[in-house]
Amino acid sequence: MDNTDIRWKQRFEQYKNALQTIEDVVPEYSQMDELQQDGLIHRFEITFDLAWKVLQDYLKYTGYTDVNGPRPSIKQAVKDGIIDAFIWEELLTARNELSHVYDEEKSRQHLNDIVTKFLLAFRSFKETMQHKS
Repeated sequence: MDNTDIRWKQRFEQYKNALQTIEDVVPEYSQMDELQQDGLIHRFEITFDLAWKVLQDYLKYTGYTDVNGPRPSIKQAVKDGIIDAFIWEELLTARNELSHVYDEEKSRQHLNDIVTKFLLAFRSFKETMQHKS
């Protein structure tokens, strides 16, 4: 068995586990204190990082050799109809803003986006990739 075949599927299992950690805490979102909210943001960052790495590994498995990093992986996956361009650009922007610059106001805005729309994008990605495995 080709190692790249195994790699994207193994990473996808890690992605599903990370997504579950978000889904486990979202029902308590309205009662979370600041520290718990920061934990949810961190779970988002991990889940997003695993998602783009699943994309990258899957694209390499399907024959692309020049797809390295989140932006090229997302762009190619959009071209291939795997993901939606608009929401994934938002996901990438949020991930970069949350990881590289701390801004309390943006952090809380992105937290709301995580709960209201990013989680839906992650679930959709999970369903799409499950059909490919």
